[in-house]
Amino acid sequence: MSHRLNRKRIFLAGIVVFLAFGVMGIFVHGFWLGATYSSLMGDVWRTAEDLNSKAWIMHSTALLFSFIYAYLFARGYRGGGWKEGLWFGFVAYFFVGFQAVFHAYATYPIPLELALKWFASGLPMSMLLGVLASLVYKPLIEESGAESEMRSGA
Repeated sequence: MSHRLNRKRIFLAGIVVFLAFGVMGIFVHGFWLGATYSSLMGDVWRTAEDLNSKAWIMHSTALLFSFIYAYLFARGYRGGGWKEGLWFGFVAYFFVGFQAVFHAYATYPIPLELALKWFASGLPMSMLLGVLASLVYKPLIEESGAESEMRSGA
């Protein structure tokens, strides 16, 4: 049997990833890191008003990220269940997030503590998103010609 991409399940996984990403973001960035961000407001961070006016950029890029994340998971799907999702999230984070966090630290005047907290939260977040993608995504199964003939009695 071969596997074909299941576009409906990719879409559904993208929605689940987006929602989970948003909820986790509220806890991490709103509650855990909120005070740190407030202390950087005006120096490194935009003012709350300016930041809020650009929230649509963060939401739209998070949505795009979520669908690409789900698509890439589906492209590499091997049927390994939640462990495959955990591993995918681990690799995805080190492919993108790890570099972005420490590049930001080297480029912008943010405290090392903030970069370390981004890393400490980003890795498990990505791994959880991978698990969620693995629970939602299921490929379409195609029968090979031989399997089809065996079922039909030929």
